[in-house]
Amino acid sequence: MNNEIEELKEAFNKFLNTCHTIEKHVDIPTNTTLTQYIRYDILQFLMYLSSATGKCNCEEVQFINELLDVGMTTEQVDELRVVDIKSEEYVTKELAGVYLITQIAGSFADQEDNDYHGLGSSIIASYFSLFLCIGKEFIICDSIAEDEEIEKLKEFMKIITTYVSLELKKHNVDISFSSFEEDIDAEFGKINKNMDNNSDDESLQDLLSQLNDLVGLENVKRDVTSLINLLQIRQIRKERGMKQPPISLHLVFSGNPGTGKTTVARLLAKIYCKLGILSKGHMIEVDRSGLVGGYVGQTAIKVQEIIQKSLGGVLFIDEAYSLTSNRGENDYGIEAVDTLLKGMEDHRDDLIVIVAGYPDLMEDFLNSNPGLRSRFSKFIYFDDYKPDELVAIFKKLCLTSGYIVTDACIAYVNEYFGRRYLERTDNFANGRDVRNYFEKVMVNQANRLAELNEDISDEVLSSIEVEDVKEIKL
Repeated sequence: MNNEIEELKEAFNKFLNTCHTIEKHVDIPTNTTLTQYIRYDILQFLMYLSSATGKCNCEEVQFINELLDVGMTTEQVDELRVVDIKSEEYVTKELAGVYLITQIAGSFADQEDNDYHGLGSSIIASYFSLFLCIGKEFIICDSIAEDEEIEKLKEFMKIITTYVSLELKKHNVDISFSSFEEDIDAEFGKINKNMDNNSDDESLQDLLSQLNDLVGLENVKRDVTSLINLLQIRQIRKERGMKQPPISLHLVFSGNPGTGKTTVARLLAKIYCKLGILSKGHMIEVDRSGLVGGYVGQTAIKVQEIIQKSLGGVLFIDEAYSLTSNRGENDYGIEAVDTLLKGMEDHRDDLIVIVAGYPDLMEDFLNSNPGLRSRFSKFIYFDDYKPDELVAIFKKLCLTSGYIVTDACIAYVNEYFGRRYLERTDNFANGRDVRNYFEKVMVNQANRLAELNEDISDEVLSSIEVEDVKEIKL
């Protein structure tokens, strides 16, 4: 866990402790505590921010698990997705923590004891500051601050501050909030500038090393290296004024889930930028829900907006086959493809589109429109990870998270993934399975350590035992 999240988690826990001491001042409607309601508020808040980009990525799921001390998988997080909020009514129905803290502040304001008058406002100010800090760190945890996520943050803050202001006026408390929209814009302006500076620090060789350091994917590395070599030679020819035939740089990534398609696409975006092919080098990831609307005319607008966001970088469309799999009368997937094709042509000098999905279904997708196959010059296939590669990914996760794993543990994990590979079904998720397995190992270790009636040393905290890796079901 990085220092920023450690500090944020410490501040969050201090706030929870404060709330624990004041919850006697309000009647909690169920057996749930105020601190539990607050934790659920934060989860709802993060789900709302992540809805801006259509789905939670691995970095965001890890952020949630670290902040809230849970072991949720990507699939479990997706099941909790908050799609939209409309008004202050959302607070009373969904954000019980905000609602209860507002009631506490109102009850403090009604008391004659002057010591209590400012306490409620102080607690609310602390809670809102926490929302802003958590929101900021969540948005940048994947190194990309999306404009839509920032707008979601401002929208969320506007809803809850409006609600609290109106509620406290009933208790003759006129609480004013600072111009958080301007503060948020200023903060992310600095963050984005720092991100740009940091990205400049990565050389082409650094990015190529990151690609080659990925576990497995030997065929992918070879194909990507050949593509990079081609582009480097084209750049030299261009600089010397030599002729070069036009080529399409749009790509098809085919393979099963969890085989590293998104990771490689993100690296390619940065590599293309270093080569001068793209002006920014960022990546925008969407699926069908981010492109297809629910009524006539909406789809074209959504696709055009996504293309504008992607200019200068890579537009990565996951499960692209879902755009054309349903050809019903009220389905607008074909409209999305038609609009996408036009955008690819209009912006061919500063936009690269990568479509990804299962191999067979991607073939159906490319055959669904006469113009699709001709737009994609290169097909890169991502094989399933072999058992030894799955174990190597597990070791890497342990190492980067500061865990020490015994040889006996590795032997068990090796046997587990060897069996899982041989018995794999359509639900086999490759590297994603390993990450889910690793998260469950951390939960098992935490449960084991919680039963110890002694001070826990750093060595014990860092050690994964055989019992931690057993009895895990994915």
